[in-house]
Amino acid sequence: MANKHNLISRLTRIVEIFQLQGYNGLTFDEVNDKLKNSFIDEDHSISLRTFQRDLKDIESSLKIKIVYNKPKMRYVLVDDYSQKSSSDKQLFALESLKMLNIAQDVSTNNFIFIDSRKANGLENYTVIKDAICFKKHLEFNYQKFDQYKAVKRKLMPLALKESKRRWYVVGFELKNGLKIDMLKTFALDRIYNCEATTEFILKDATNVKSHFEDFIGVTTKPIDGFTEKILVKIETTIEYGKYFSTLPIHSSQKTEIENGKTIISLNIIPTMELMSEILSHNDQIKLIEPKELVQVLKKIISKNLKQYN
Repeated sequence: MANKHNLISRLTRIVEIFQLQGYNGLTFDEVNDKLKNSFIDEDHSISLRTFQRDLKDIESSLKIKIVYNKPKMRYVLVDDYSQKSSSDKQLFALESLKMLNIAQDVSTNNFIFIDSRKANGLENYTVIKDAICFKKHLEFNYQKFDQYKAVKRKLMPLALKESKRRWYVVGFELKNGLKIDMLKTFALDRIYNCEATTEFILKDATNVKSHFEDFIGVTTKPIDGFTEKILVKIETTIEYGKYFSTLPIHSSQKTEIENGKTIISLNIIPTMELMSEILSHNDQIKLIEPKELVQVLKKIISKNLKQYN
């Protein structure tokens, strides 16, 4: 395998070793032994000098610090690496490194299969990112799925957001030269002829991340009658509940066992995206609270059933 592939694999593995097993620190020999046993095809053990160079690469590229603690005589993962202010960047960098590692594996092996259903639109990523960084208006044609013709749009782009393998640009739209004071979301796979144009000045700071915190995914239009955050409870089996431990529905998720069932609690504003998430699990899960939301779900299911009568 190429040396670059080995380096990517090794850096990824070093971070994983410390995240999973390095709470009390690890000696260089312990890390090296785990590296040696991480790869079946060849010995990936390294010299101390190479390991120290790897730690510098990890810090510079991922902003994750692994340092030598003299009193402990061990290498430790520095606690402040996961501070909220930079945790998203570190997570994205680490996931990107893992994906690059997978991409290298796909190109050299015939036993790794990637789903061919991929969302389009990433060809506009660089233009949109630069427009956000340099505070430039974004002008593009946008075609909704329920429309036959694309419409010209102008946006003050503020952020890029990923949800369920689709990318979206978030910002304030302009109509007739006036800014609409409501954040809007546009899917990159429906954007055409995208270009960054004139600079803009945004007088008031906008926290895009907090805008989505009370919702699932990118949909922020509440279901009628549910404009405030509420406690939503879902019931499932203990076995199926493990699925949500590995892939939580929302950051507010809490789980507990009651009467032989897993109860999933979410503190969110209900949207149709929540309903879609519940329905996607078929009869494996059951919405139990609040009762008013259960009635909304029943109406959706009843409407679906009528299609098959």
